[in-house]
This record gives sequence, structure tokens and C-alpha cells, in this order.
Amino acid sequence: MSAVPLRQDAPDKEKPRILKLFNVPFTLDPYHDRLMSQGYEVFNGTTYEELIATAHQQRPALFIVYDDPDSGVDGLEWLRRQHTDRFGWMATTPLLILADASRVPLLRPEELPNRVIVLQRRADTLNHLTRVVNTLLRG
Repeated sequence: MSAVPLRQDAPDKEKPRILKLFNVPFTLDPYHDRLMSQGYEVFNGTTYEELIATAHQQRPALFIVYDDPDSGVDGLEWLRRQHTDRFGWMATTPLLILADASRVPLLRPEELPNRVIVLQRRADTLNHLTRVVNTLLRG
């Protein structure tokens, strides 16, 4: 009896790139780990300038901003910089803002369907983030 040849799958598409602005002094970053486990290529920046420079090099499919003004990251400031960048594609790249409950009312008016999404950080945010990212980037 002869063996049936295995069908070779086509090479994987390039992993979608996600750039994350995360300037919180946590040792662990569960958002980074979860997104990597889902097959995304994740780059982290700790300043606006660093993330913009990385974006110009990597041209991401999605930005994630961990809104925490006490750590120097304001979702509104990032949105302003993203929309006024010299590259037009920056303004149309989807953005997820992870915000504390006290900041959600300030950020919600900036939401645009499938473009700017504000998620409140809470116990189930990690799972919700995964669902939203997969919907945005994989349909």
C-alpha cells in the first residue's frame, strides 16, 4: 500500500503587526503575551516618539494605547499625534485605547466604528481585547 502524500500548506501570511504604547512599570505584560500567542507580531513603545518612529518603520495594522496619564500616556494625545502625522496612513490605522473607568467618558466621544475603539480596563479586558483585535484584523 502506498502512502498518500501530505498536502503542503501555503506559507503563512506575514503576521499582522501591532504597535502598543505601554509605559507602565509592570514586570509582566499580559496584553503583549496574549497577542503574541494569537499569532500577532507585537512591538512595544514607552513614549509617543518611540512609537511613531517604530510605526514609520513597521507600518502596523493596529495601534494599542494603554491610557495612563500618570505614566505619561494620554490616549487623546496619541490620537492627536496619530492624526497629524506626516504619513496619511497613520490616521487611518485602527486604534484600541485601553482606559481606566474614570477616563472612559472622556475618551468615548472619540470612537469611530472599526477605527477608534475604547475598552475599559477590568478583569475580563484581556479576553475582550483578543476578540476585538481578531475581529478587526482577521474579520
